[in-house]
Order: sequence, then structure tokens, then C-alpha cells
Amino acid sequence: MFIESDFYSILGSAIIFVLLFTIGFKFWEGKKEDELEKAISLLKINIFSTGFLLVVLWFMLPSTPSLGTFGFPETVNEIQSNEQLLNYLQTYNEAIVRTTQVVRWFIFIFVWAFLTTLYSVIKTFQSLREKDYFSNVKDEASAKR
Repeated sequence: MFIESDFYSILGSAIIFVLLFTIGFKFWEGKKEDELEKAISLLKINIFSTGFLLVVLWFMLPSTPSLGTFGFPETVNEIQSNEQLLNYLQTYNEAIVRTTQVVRWFIFIFVWAFLTTLYSVIKTFQSLREKDYFSNVKDEASAKR
């Protein structure tokens, strides 16, 4: 859909939008005291941000017919000049390069979102476990007195 446009200007604008959304969402939700609520809030932000960036990447993929079998010259006689061959190769090269860029960024964004979400959930469970452990130790100590 956006094959003719500059890849990095569109993706850069989308990333800036996601950063502004994240900052705005943090201020809008306010300060949370509960660790579990913080983790759920971060999960919401990560899901929206990742989804938005992946949809932008999806729209930046070249259309399928440019990579499909329709339009391939079947014989050498169908290519009449060197200019026609050059145009044909350049068109397919642009589609392959754009697809490679999209796949590279898709993997980066997906792995980044997965790892940040996993980190926040593990950090939350660790914090909740420590609170539970220390409250149990405190209860046992007061019971022994």
C-alpha cells in the first residue's frame, strides 16, 4: 500500500506516535500503587503499541501480485529490450527489499514487545512473592513470641 513512500519516515512517525501515546497513557492513568495493576497497565500499552506498529508494517508490504507468478515472462522473446528487462528486475528488487525491511522490523518489534512484557510480568510476580514471603516470616515471628 505504501510501497512508493519512504519506509523510515513512515515507521519513524509511527514510533513517535507510539511513544507519545505511551507517555500520555501513563499520565492519564495516574500513579498506581499495586504492582499487579502496574503490570496490567504496561501489558495494555505493549499490546496496543505492538499492534499499531505491526499494522503499519503490514500496510507497508508490497502488494502480492508484484511477487506472484502473474506477469513473469515465460520466454526470452517476451523481453524485447534491455530497458524492459531492467525495469522488470528493478520492480521485483524493490518489492523484495521492502519485504525484507518489513520482516526485519516485524521481528525486532515482536521480540522487543515480548521481552518487555515478560520482564514486567516476572518482575511483578517476584515482587508479589517477596511481599508474601516477608508477611509470612513476620507472622511466624509474632506467633513464636
